Amino acid sequence: MKRKRLTAILSSILLVVMLVSGCSETKNAPTQDGSTVSQPQGKVELKAWMRGSGNESTATIVTDEFNEKQSDIKVNYEVYGDNYTDVVKLAFASNEMPDYFSVATIGDLKQYVDAGYLAPLDDYISDEFREKINPSALAQYTYDGKVYGIADSARFIRLYYNRDLFEKSGLDPNQPPKTLEEMLTFAKQITEAGKGEYFGFGLPIKSGSTWERNIDNIAILSGLTGPWAFDYTTGRFDFAKQTPIIEYFHELYASGSIMPGSESMDIEMVRANFATDKIAMYFDGNWMINGYNNEIEAAKNLNYDTALVPIFDGQKRAKDYLTMDSGLAVSINSKHIAEAVKAIEYTTLNLYDASMNKYPDRIAPAFSLVEEVNVRINSMDEVKSTKGMSGIKDMENLSSFPVVPSQKITLEGDSREVVYPILVIEGKDIEKELQKLSDSYNAALDKAIEQGVLDESDLKPEGFDYYTR
Repeated sequence: MKRKRLTAILSSILLVVMLVSGCSETKNAPTQDGSTVSQPQGKVELKAWMRGSGNESTATIVTDEFNEKQSDIKVNYEVYGDNYTDVVKLAFASNEMPDYFSVATIGDLKQYVDAGYLAPLDDYISDEFREKINPSALAQYTYDGKVYGIADSARFIRLYYNRDLFEKSGLDPNQPPKTLEEMLTFAKQITEAGKGEYFGFGLPIKSGSTWERNIDNIAILSGLTGPWAFDYTTGRFDFAKQTPIIEYFHELYASGSIMPGSESMDIEMVRANFATDKIAMYFDGNWMINGYNNEIEAAKNLNYDTALVPIFDGQKRAKDYLTMDSGLAVSINSKHIAEAVKAIEYTTLNLYDASMNKYPDRIAPAFSLVEEVNVRINSMDEVKSTKGMSGIKDMENLSSFPVVPSQKITLEGDSREVVYPILVIEGKDIEKELQKLSDSYNAALDKAIEQGVLDESDLKPEGFDYYTR
């Protein structure tokens, strides 16, 4: 009898141990030094960093919703502004990275991968997610055959302009500039009318992304080059082709039509001045429509609209530039990679619906990488009539590039972020300095090809042109 009772007790203990072991199933994940860390499956807390213009954004709202709708994972997040890239680099240096974080540019992604900071995500991304998402959301973040991040939305650039400042300056607010020549004329007229209170154009010279928003975007629309002056018709960098655009912005600067102090302005400062009626025009991303309409308190009385980015008079308009620079990546040292990917998948799939769920009265367009979401939200009458939507057209003309070589090369010498501000401000030796840039970038390109980082067939696609790509 005692033996039976003892056997029963031991069996019960063994069963409990087995159940506990089963509930504590772990999954190993790689770390920076090549070893593995144990990933407990169950309720975990994640640390996330995001980039934004305010304390609340579509990203924070969808993360709050994720926390509310399930009990296995809690995401604790922090939001940073234009100094975000510096914050991330400092965190890497001190080995204090969050579990997952926003990637400011795909160029940054390459640096993080090369430094061994990011975890490959291929084994964690669900089949259901792959079926719903635009394949480019993963392709853009694939490096050496592995996925290191997931894009969260489709992005493109538009001209933002202040309707009230147009009217004050004697311009028709329903007729934004269609050519760069018109934009220069308008900027001068607005600056003269402003008498130091407001200015025609805002150019955040301090921000590295300025040159992609302004110079590259015009070059692409004009059929001159791709991003970072790479010419897909020749398979080489050709910064000299951007000469007329650099000269144009120098003229805009020299005329006094750009808000003073632009040399030390980042994009957040330009946005703040636009929101408070100090800047009449500037180039920015489609995502700022929601920022001005729903997120930035100072912009609640802003009367603005958007328009297509102007090109030079007489030029044929090429395909517009679709980017997916904004995305999320996971730290190699995270102990919860699987959970981080679950949170990222939810963010990408529900980015726009979450905001509508929380604020039904807030009307905002969707720029999702899930086509069903765009069709459903953007077809609503209240979305079509919201502020800033005039320029959100011609979306069928958007197209991305198969590969952006500048993101995969290791440059020796000054980058264009160093050279372009000097050329725009001083306007001297533009062609000579641009040729130097071409030489250094092409030298780095040749090394990348030799090392197998880039494939020549991707650099010069057969039959490529900027108008039908």
